[in-house]
Amino acid sequence: MSDHAAPLPEYIAGVRPPSAAWMGMDVIEYWPDEMRVRVSFAPNKDMCNFGGTVQGGFLAAMMDDAMGSLAFHALGAKVAPMSIDLQTHFMAAVPLKRIEVEAKIIRAGKAVVFAEARLYREDGELSAQATTSMKLRPFVGLQFDPSQNADTPIGKAEQKASK
Repeated sequence: MSDHAAPLPEYIAGVRPPSAAWMGMDVIEYWPDEMRVRVSFAPNKDMCNFGGTVQGGFLAAMMDDAMGSLAFHALGAKVAPMSIDLQTHFMAAVPLKRIEVEAKIIRAGKAVVFAEARLYREDGELSAQATTSMKLRPFVGLQFDPSQNADTPIGKAEQKASK
């Protein structure tokens, strides 16, 4: 594996599905030759369970969005990946602090992509991991308005950066 990430292409740095934007997803590093990405998430208080930690379904969604976004961008934004299955293992509770996910495409075929993700707490502890298979559908354009992300952490950061 290379330790040198590529500069983020414009389409990766600026386009997030609404779910990823709501969870505060931000791309940290992208290795296109390895089909690998590291992203962070900023969980909000609405994601907490009774124990005050991030509820597992949101952690699974974070890994799913990281792998799906990676597949979309790594395959040239020509296909729209759709999760067929998602197998998740939780290993530690995750406090309401910054989360990092590293996702990697394991194999990409013409119709299906296989990927894996690892989720780390702010202190670096591996807290969850997931594998997925995604069906590839033709990409027919964004099915949402990216400007609607304006009130999310991603949208606010993008507005600040463009000033």
